[in-house]
Amino acid sequence: FVGTHDAVAVNVANGNADAGGLSEVIFNHVAERGLIDPSKVKVLGYSGEYPQYPWAMRSNLSPELKTKVRDVFVGIDDPEVLRNFKAEAFAPITDADYDVIRNMGSLLGLDFATM
Repeated sequence: FVGTHDAVAVNVANGNADAGGLSEVIFNHVAERGLIDPSKVKVLGYSGEYPQYPWAMRSNLSPELKTKVRDVFVGIDDPEVLRNFKAEAFAPITDADYDVIRNMGSLLGLDFATM
């Protein structure tokens, strides 16, 4: 574990790690900034898409307030505002959208309850 996705890319590209996992968007951004030479790494595979960077609310907020907050985020379409979030858009998700992560954890023998 090296801390950040940027650090994963740099450590693999510099030969300090044999392999690592990170977001393709972050990999491309690190390459565009010149922090790594993409020719020094080989992509081994891609996971299925899964929700990233979730925004969460306290469970004891009123349903009406939760709906209003969710609707504001989902309704953001101003490119400058989205750029400040480093996002293309916001989308509502459900717990089932995280099943791909649970499945990856199972394949790796991880017990999320103990982490």
